[in-house]
Amino acid sequence: MKRIGLPVFIFALLGAFLFWWFSPVQVIKRKTKTLLETLTLQASTGTASRQMGGYALNALLASEVELQSSSIREANGTFERSEMESAYSWLCGQAKHTEFDLISFRSVVIDDKTANVNFTLNAVVELPAYRPADGEYEVHFRWQREDDGWKLASAHWTEADMKNTAKPAAAPKEISE
Repeated sequence: MKRIGLPVFIFALLGAFLFWWFSPVQVIKRKTKTLLETLTLQASTGTASRQMGGYALNALLASEVELQSSSIREANGTFERSEMESAYSWLCGQAKHTEFDLISFRSVVIDDKTANVNFTLNAVVELPAYRPADGEYEVHFRWQREDDGWKLASAHWTEADMKNTAKPAAAPKEISE
């Protein structure tokens, strides 16, 4: 009986893991993380290496993507996938580096063909002359299910309310001589 119990337990554990791994919520979380990783450009990588991420970006975007930003006026509007790819290519050549670090998922709600994801991230986009993004942001992604999988249809982000998320700064220490 013990010989049957262990394989059954392992099989049940494997089944539970696969059920969790392929659940729609986990798929959407992985897609969101993949998009953020694609948009992260390390300072040590060259333009050609960075632009390889364009292939991953293409697979993640719907034919049209709506962007809304409180901090980057030029990023507001509805853009075709080809425009998004061109913007990504420009960013690859211009950015000193970019970072999009997911802090936490606040909610993932999936209806039949739509997934709404709310999360907090820390973002830095460093261009040669300025940083259009630098800090904590509240983000909403809307993914839509298409024939070839989930695609990003809209992204809205605003600067996080630092009153609610930041810890109070310590008073500066006086230095006495």
